[in-house]
Amino acid sequence: MSLTRDYDEIILVFDTYRTDSLKSATRDKRRQGKAIQYQVRDDTNIKHIPLSRFLSHDQTKADLTDYLAAKILEYNRRSSKLIITSASGNTRSNKDLLFEENNHEEADTLLIHQAVLASHRNPADAQLMFFSPDTDILVLVTANYDLLLKNTSISMASGVVQIEPLWQALGKERAKALPAFHAFTGADNTGRFSRIGKAIWLQIYLKADEDIINALQMLLDEAEVAEGMLSTLASFVCAAYSPKGINIKTILNYDGISSANTGQRVTSSLQPLER
Repeated sequence: MSLTRDYDEIILVFDTYRTDSLKSATRDKRRQGKAIQYQVRDDTNIKHIPLSRFLSHDQTKADLTDYLAAKILEYNRRSSKLIITSASGNTRSNKDLLFEENNHEEADTLLIHQAVLASHRNPADAQLMFFSPDTDILVLVTANYDLLLKNTSISMASGVVQIEPLWQALGKERAKALPAFHAFTGADNTGRFSRIGKAIWLQIYLKADEDIINALQMLLDEAEVAEGMLSTLASFVCAAYSPKGINIKTILNYDGISSANTGQRVTSSLQPLER
């Protein structure tokens, strides 16, 4: 607990492992070898079991998160600090706080949910610190900064990052669209565009006009990609490969992207995705 020694409230969140989820299916495809399920108890001996084998089965990981969450609360039952754990959709604490069940599969979004709740129950001048090496967390915290305490920061491998300067530099609309921008230009589980790294994409993003920012924001909310949104995002991509500017309609030769032939021309005009 040395990392959190100076804090009055500590929140630990875990991924939720569902057998019927897309993420579970993806893990099954990537898994090499047979998955072995282990019992997670106080007397489970894992001294000579490789970690990759011990965590090869999703049910073992689910049982482990439940076990750790329960043990953390048991260990801190008399602590003066407020300790909160959230695992398998259940959030509990060592105090008299009650929480509703949640359906977050990813710890990333669950962390933001719990941080918003913590911001509401703590004084406005309190400090909120995230501990995570994950860039996805930095993106989500920045995008949701307006829901969090003003003094919010994240401790990463590179050091502590204050969120307010990022929010001010991006502006509210760009900050809100940041998760869509991050996924669109290549994140952990998405493809990336050939020869264009995050640094270049960020430069283009900071110069992007309002239509592009709105289109990216719509990706977060809309179930389907409309033709107008697609053409706007296509111009965003082309701008990365032709910084001096191009006429997107001339290159793609379309009045609206809908036909199979037009789709073929779009594909041939853009650089391929890499995985």
